[in-house]
Amino acid sequence: MGLGQILRGPPESWPVDLTVYARTLVLLGLLLLGGALAYRVGSALTLGYELDRNGLYITWLGNRAVVPLEQIQRVDVGAHASLPFALFRGLAYYYGQGQTTDGRRLHLFATQPLAQCLVVLTPEDAYAISPADHESFVQDLEQRRNLGATKPLASAFDPSRLFLYAFWNDTTVRVMLLAALAVNLLVFGILATRYPALAPMVQMRFDAAGQAADLRPRHQVLFLPLAAFGLSLLNMALGLLVYRRQQIGARLLQGASVVVQLLFGIAAITIIR
Repeated sequence: MGLGQILRGPPESWPVDLTVYARTLVLLGLLLLGGALAYRVGSALTLGYELDRNGLYITWLGNRAVVPLEQIQRVDVGAHASLPFALFRGLAYYYGQGQTTDGRRLHLFATQPLAQCLVVLTPEDAYAISPADHESFVQDLEQRRNLGATKPLASAFDPSRLFLYAFWNDTTVRVMLLAALAVNLLVFGILATRYPALAPMVQMRFDAAGQAADLRPRHQVLFLPLAAFGLSLLNMALGLLVYRRQQIGARLLQGASVVVQLLFGIAAITIIR
């Protein structure tokens, strides 16, 4: 709301400086945090456990983890485990991965602390879950195991198509996105540092001899990183659309975003130097 008040007037009157830049960074950080928390809350509200004669199915937001019943060795209450970033594992619900003291990978899918969860143990993995009625759930699981499986299953994770996890988990894509964002924020920071000292009119275009050919209001220099940011968003959207069919193409689009950020950044810094 404060930034909205500052930027409500015409661009010529925007008081761009390091304070406004810092508030913008805080806003971006809060938006990212809000999105992450919204995802966690949605996961908690949709978290569920299903059983049949073949497997245990853990579902949330369209994702599904499959645990074959024939691989389950036992079910315990609570477990001792190492959980990296344990402070953040309980935001909205208990999620993430760790390692039990006996070397199993621990997967958290619960709305209760680990000490109160049912822990389903397989030879290599452990799954912490929190059904509403622990005793009934264990009885149901044992009855279905005794009936025997009707078809073989393998441990699996079936991601939801809604969030396009493959794109976001691609290391190359992630590095390019972070690089493009870092360059854009750096350019904005340099502009915010120099902007208060700029003359009302700045040289925006030069002729072949290097002489100023056009003077423009100083606020127009801000449109260069804004345009680069918009192009990066467009490339990201296109990458999301084509990633399944053309992974290399999606990666190239994100690499192009970095190049665009660099070129627009060099242009902006050249103007204000």
